[in-house]
Amino acid sequence: MKSGQRTSQNLLLARFPHLPDLLYYLIIFFLPTQLGKHFWPDFSYVYGLRIDYLSPTIYMTDLLIGSLFIVWLFNNSKEILRKFSIFSSQFSTKRNFSRLLPYLFFFYLLLNISLSQIPLLGLYGLLKLLEFSFFGYYTYQFLNKKRFQTVLLVLSISVFFQSVLAIAQFFNQGSLGGLFYVVGERTFSGQTPGIANVTIDGKLFLRPYATFPHPNVLAGFLCILLPLLFHFLFVSRSQLVSVALAVSVGIGTIALLLTFSRAAISLWILVLCFSLFQKRMFSMKASLSILLVVLLGIVSYSPFRDRFLQTSFIEESFLIRKDLLLMSFEMIKNHFLFGVGMLQFLPALPAFTSISTFNTLQPVHNIFFLITSELGIIGLCFVLYFLFKTYKKIHKKKFITSYLLFYTFLVLGFFDHYFLTLQQGQLLSAFLFGVLWSKKGHIFA
Repeated sequence: MKSGQRTSQNLLLARFPHLPDLLYYLIIFFLPTQLGKHFWPDFSYVYGLRIDYLSPTIYMTDLLIGSLFIVWLFNNSKEILRKFSIFSSQFSTKRNFSRLLPYLFFFYLLLNISLSQIPLLGLYGLLKLLEFSFFGYYTYQFLNKKRFQTVLLVLSISVFFQSVLAIAQFFNQGSLGGLFYVVGERTFSGQTPGIANVTIDGKLFLRPYATFPHPNVLAGFLCILLPLLFHFLFVSRSQLVSVALAVSVGIGTIALLLTFSRAAISLWILVLCFSLFQKRMFSMKASLSILLVVLLGIVSYSPFRDRFLQTSFIEESFLIRKDLLLMSFEMIKNHFLFGVGMLQFLPALPAFTSISTFNTLQPVHNIFFLITSELGIIGLCFVLYFLFKTYKKIHKKKFITSYLLFYTFLVLGFFDHYFLTLQQGQLLSAFLFGVLWSKKGHIFA
C-alpha cells in the first residue's frame, strides 16, 4: 500500500483517536436500554397478535454497533484482507479445521433458513447473529487489563442506574416516566395486562423492570454482572473504583432481590458465598454457615417465603413453561435434523397447538431446547462445540471468576430464553463470551 493510501486509511483515527473506545463504552453503558424503532411486517403476527420477539427493530445499540463496525472496518481493511488471504490458502489443513467451523455454521444457517417457513425472518435473525458475533469478536480483541477496568467502571454506573430505577419502580408500583422513557423505560403499572406481579401476604405487587422488557431479564443482567464487579472490587488498586464497585454491588443486590427471580437470586447467593471463600475472607465452614443463614433469612421473611416455598406445579408460570417444553419436544421430533428454522419457534406454534392465548406465545424457556427446535440437532452440535471450546479456554486460564460466569450463563439459560431472543440478552451474551475468550487472559488477574 502506498503511503498516501495508508495516510487516507488512518485519517479517521488521526482526527478522532478515541472514537472506537468511546463507541465501545457507549454500547456497554446503554446495553440495558431497549430504546428502538419497531417494524411490523406480516411475519411478526401470530394468531393476529403482534409479537415483539418477531418484530424487526432498530435499537440505539444497533446504531452504535454499526458505527463501531464501520470505524473498525475502515481502519483495519488491510489487516482483514491479509488474514483472509492467509486463511484461504490454509483452510484445508487439519490444524485450521476449527477456524473453518464458523464458516460451516454460517452456510448451515443459510440452508436452515432456506428450508424454513419464513425465510425473510430467518435472514433477519442471521443478520442479528452476525452483528452480535462482531461485537463479541471486538470485545475479544479490544479488552486488556486497563480497558477492562474502564469497562467495569462503566458497567458499575450502568448497574447502579438500573438498580436505582428498579427500586424506585417497586416503591412507586409503576414506571417513573419522563426522561426515563428516553432510555427505554416502558409505561406500565401493576394493573397493566400481562405485567409481572408477585404475591406478598395475599396482595399483588409489581416486580420492577428498570429499562428491561421483563424482571427476569433485569435479574439475569444483574446476576451476570454482579460477580464480575464483586471480583474486581478486590483487584482494583484505585480506592475510587473500589467504592464505585462496592456501591453498585450493594444496590444491585437489593434490586435483584426485588425482582423476585428465583433462579437468579439463588445463583447470586451461591456465587457470592463461593466468592467470599475464594477470596479467603472466610473458611469453607464459615462460607457455608453464611449461606445457611442467608437462606434461612430468605425463607423466614414472608415476601421471599411466599415466592420460594409456596410455589406449585399448577402455577400459571409453571404450566406455561411445561406447555412450551412439550411443544418444543414435538417440534424437535418432527424436525429433528434441521429444526423449524431460525427465529421460527413462535410462527411454528400454531401447527403444534390449538392454544391461542397471549401468555403462551413465548419462546420455550430453555436456550438448548430453543436452539434444537429452531436449528435442529445439527445446529445444537455446533453450539455445544462452541461451548466446549469456551470451557477449554476458561480451563486453560484457570480464573475462578471465569468459571462462575460461564456456569451462571448456562444455569440461567436452562431456565429462560432471553440470552437468545432479546436485544439486551443477546448483547450481554456477546459481551460475556468476548470476555471469556479475551485475547489477554490476565484481565482477570
